[in-house]
Amino acid sequence: MSDGLTAGRRAGLAGALLGLAVLLGARQATAASSTPRPIVLVTLGDAQGERDVEARDVKFVYFKTTYRQSRAPKDEVPGGQRTEVMGDRAECTCIRFLDWSKIKLKRIRAIEITRAPGDRVATVRVTRRDGQMNEYPATSLYGGDGLYPPLFTATIEGAHREFPLLLEGPPGVGWPDENLVRIFWTTTTPPPKPKRPAH
Repeated sequence: MSDGLTAGRRAGLAGALLGLAVLLGARQATAASSTPRPIVLVTLGDAQGERDVEARDVKFVYFKTTYRQSRAPKDEVPGGQRTEVMGDRAECTCIRFLDWSKIKLKRIRAIEITRAPGDRVATVRVTRRDGQMNEYPATSLYGGDGLYPPLFTATIEGAHREFPLLLEGPPGVGWPDENLVRIFWTTTTPPPKPKRPAH
């Protein structure tokens, strides 16, 4: 009799534990589904104004400079060796600096990029999630002092886009027609800005 009662109690306890586990699992699933999905918004600017669009795969791109030696005719190159400078592309979900330190993008709330008229170097303002804000000239970012300057890249409206932080080329070369102005990490989508009037 006592054995049967004990077995019944064990079965009842097992059933209660199973029910509790199912209940906790359902609550966790509900909480996970109710957590807002992080959204990355970028502001693009051109001569007509600015527009906000959602972006994916935002990354900082930098290049590691390497040197490759190859043989060459001595009548062409003194010493018989030619040195080739190469830039190995690397992408990072961070902002990398000259000293190899970095700030992970997940710790950043917003990045603002300004370009003064006539200036060939952009200024990058970083606002972290804790409110700390710093400004950096693009020349202080990794590769900003070399042959292969850094840039930001993102997928916008289904297309891969790249946005330089330093101007390359001879004097007179201008920035692209549409530039990256701001990157903002949020959990809510702001109301769309008014559409530009048709011309």
